Amino acid sequence: MGGIGIVNNPRSRRNRRHPGIARRLRERLGDDGEVVDASTPEELARAVERFRAAKIEVLGVNGGDGTGHYVLTAFARAYGAEPLPKLLLLRGGAMNTVAHGHHIRGGPDSILREVLIRRRHGYPLRTVERDLLCVEADGGPPRFGFIFGTGVVVTFLEAYYQGDSPSPLTAAALLVRAVGSALAGGRFAASLTRREPLRVVTDGDEWPDASYLALVAGSTPDIGFGFKVFHRCAEQPGSFHAVGVTATPLQIALALRRIHAGRPWKRRHAQDEVTRDLLVEAERLRFTIDGDLYAAERRVRVSTGPGIEIVLP
Repeated sequence: MGGIGIVNNPRSRRNRRHPGIARRLRERLGDDGEVVDASTPEELARAVERFRAAKIEVLGVNGGDGTGHYVLTAFARAYGAEPLPKLLLLRGGAMNTVAHGHHIRGGPDSILREVLIRRRHGYPLRTVERDLLCVEADGGPPRFGFIFGTGVVVTFLEAYYQGDSPSPLTAAALLVRAVGSALAGGRFAASLTRREPLRVVTDGDEWPDASYLALVAGSTPDIGFGFKVFHRCAEQPGSFHAVGVTATPLQIALALRRIHAGRPWKRRHAQDEVTRDLLVEAERLRFTIDGDLYAAERRVRVSTGPGIEIVLP
């Protein structure tokens, strides 16, 4: 088997603040693999071609959730039916929700060091198996990631990205402000939580509700800040957890402890299903994949994508 191929995003937040990270990764990696910079589609395409030809065993991503989403999309499209390399998330961005949800801590250099210690001593890598989500908007080319969301998830991210320096701290402050506003019936929560009329179908069955605070789906338990919204994501192999939130902002604010603990959704708060196929129809639907924002004219289909093993340092 091949070694470790790391896609480094020089434009990620942590890499911009600490431009020496890529050099340290190259020094740490040595003969066990290669680090390739990729901040444009053309550079990423060359990295995919290079690493696929080398038959790498582990694909490292030095960036955040958005970088991971772009890299996985490029690799999944190129590999097709071939098994994907194991995925090593190095937490090099402003948003590292997928890594955090798998208890991956530390910076890129320390994460890589732990993995190399195991490889160089001949120990098998610790991994967890996940399925990627395959997201197609209006019949366009598929994109791949772990978390899909509409509604309040999108408006929260839009408010988050409006700040001068998006970071976990600013996201936490925004969440606290939103919860406080919801408890007080304030305007800020109201601006984030407008309901969207959606037609939702899972595995051929149409959902009864007509509008949602948010519709989300995930193949990893954590949606962010430790909230285990998708606690049923591994319940059935080849499926993911879809949740349509119908509760009021106040009801959600009061249920945050329950949601954080990953307890079952109450039907008066949400409909949730374990599914292989999710069809969403609406006019000008805004949605997110792993923190990146998109729009569809009419229809989005989310289905189970290829499986992948996430490396746990």
